[in-house]
Amino acid sequence: MINVTINGKSIDVKDENTTVLKAALDNDIDIPTLCYLNDCGNVGKCGVCAVEIEGKKALSLACITKVSDGMVIRTDSEKVQERVKTRVATLLDKHEFKCGPCNRRENCEFLKLVIKTKAKANRPFVIKDKREYIDDRSKSIVIDRSKCVLCGRCVSACKKKTGTGMIQIIGKGSDRKVSSLDGKCFDDTNCLLCGQCVAACPVAVLSEKTHMDRVKDALGDPNKHVIVAIAPSIRASIGEMFKLGYGVDVTGKLYTVLRMLGFKKIFDINFGADMTIMEEATEFVQRVKSNGPFPMFTSCCPSWVRLVENYYPEFLDNLSTAKSPQQIFGTASKTYYPQIEGLDPKDVFTVTVMPCTSKKYEADRSEMIINGIKNIDAVITTRELAKMIKEAKINFIDLEDSKADPAMGEYTGAGVIFGTTGGVMEAALRSAKDFLENKDLNDIDYTQVRGFDGIKEAIVEIDKEQYNIAVINGSSNLFKFMESGKINEKQYHFIEVMACSGGCINGGGQPYISAKEREKVDIKALRASVLYNQDKNLKKRKSHENTALLKMYENYEEAPGEGWAHKLLHIRYNKQK
Repeated sequence: MINVTINGKSIDVKDENTTVLKAALDNDIDIPTLCYLNDCGNVGKCGVCAVEIEGKKALSLACITKVSDGMVIRTDSEKVQERVKTRVATLLDKHEFKCGPCNRRENCEFLKLVIKTKAKANRPFVIKDKREYIDDRSKSIVIDRSKCVLCGRCVSACKKKTGTGMIQIIGKGSDRKVSSLDGKCFDDTNCLLCGQCVAACPVAVLSEKTHMDRVKDALGDPNKHVIVAIAPSIRASIGEMFKLGYGVDVTGKLYTVLRMLGFKKIFDINFGADMTIMEEATEFVQRVKSNGPFPMFTSCCPSWVRLVENYYPEFLDNLSTAKSPQQIFGTASKTYYPQIEGLDPKDVFTVTVMPCTSKKYEADRSEMIINGIKNIDAVITTRELAKMIKEAKINFIDLEDSKADPAMGEYTGAGVIFGTTGGVMEAALRSAKDFLENKDLNDIDYTQVRGFDGIKEAIVEIDKEQYNIAVINGSSNLFKFMESGKINEKQYHFIEVMACSGGCINGGGQPYISAKEREKVDIKALRASVLYNQDKNLKKRKSHENTALLKMYENYEEAPGEGWAHKLLHIRYNKQK
């Protein structure tokens, strides 16, 4: 044990490599910081976490100073407070301090520091032309450099979590700025558009490309029939933005509030997830019967699809051809749904609420158009929906629960677990095993693919044959998996990949979680628990038990993987230029 004293409090620290900042955070002692992001190893950039250590003349940075036995530390001395205030004031000199219209005013980590230190800019930061600071060329991610404090968190998150390094801080001295690789549009680089850089940003430099105006315009158009569907993980996270805490299921409240916002019909992307499984499990069965090609990769994550297109195009034929739940739902919303409702498909405006910034890019892909009509018209993130609710002054907390509309609102447990890593694999196996063995099996919990390990492997037995499966949790782990050579050494049959660590529950469009809050709470586990609890408590837990979905196939699309269903619900991706 190493004993240190912080602000008069005696603390025992187990690991000699522990920093002063980590020791303080672990013992509920607040040290101001801006660049610190422990899970990405980002430290030493902002200079805000100054502390006074007995015996040292100069102040030390808590994030890079390791503890030593007998160390006496002050975080609240006058010298420290003046240094921190001066540093925050320096950062304000190049920060557009207009919090009213800022989309991060409720959770800006920098604003909290300004309020705490009572710092003021040394000179006004005057912007003549805001457009000089904005890069909004991407379909998914926007940069506003007028807000940047050069903390480096986005760079570290991109490097550590995605393994791509597509965002950088370029230039020298006063010309330093955050930029996409080579200054290109994110979409034209090998960026995955996953938004992990957005989630890491402590201010409003990085944000999603908003589709809120699209949605509001459609809701205000009497000629548009506007429908909406929520992704599995939204129900597990949006409550956080209304101070309901972590791991709270707000499915019923979401259906209610969406009706209040003016949407004609309220559906659920879980229905689309069940549809994807019907097609994907059928495709896996077909590959089993024709002996390949293996491995078959899941295709529901658009950032993973971009990764294959840009980094491993040799595996494009291994991707499942089934569209993602969002796009497969969108397809049904412009074909099946108008037919049963007696609508012109051109009048249907389909909105999805997703935890992902990459879904915006996916929705606008040129391949996602049928007969001149887009599958999905607008994608709003969890954060954007919360903003719409707040702008409408709806008291979300006190809302009564309601249900989704039946045509495309029913879902099974298999559909809901799509939102967490391993969920797609488990859902697919539940149906594929039933299909291959021609039985209604009861043992359907594939716990070996659950959890947050980077690479999970298992052998499953189906119809007396053994199949090697793998679940890759996060794109950085996919690179490690590929670089290990295992993909060539071992015959894998089915591999799930999610670009974001934890899956969609931790997507780049989810509620912001501060660096310090991440230290205290296992956000991914709490959000995932909502989905697994729904799955456990639903009567139907296999996608092929979804009665509304079976009705759709019976009345409109024949059988999974065949005829009209195969034409509408499948897609092949090509190598990007």
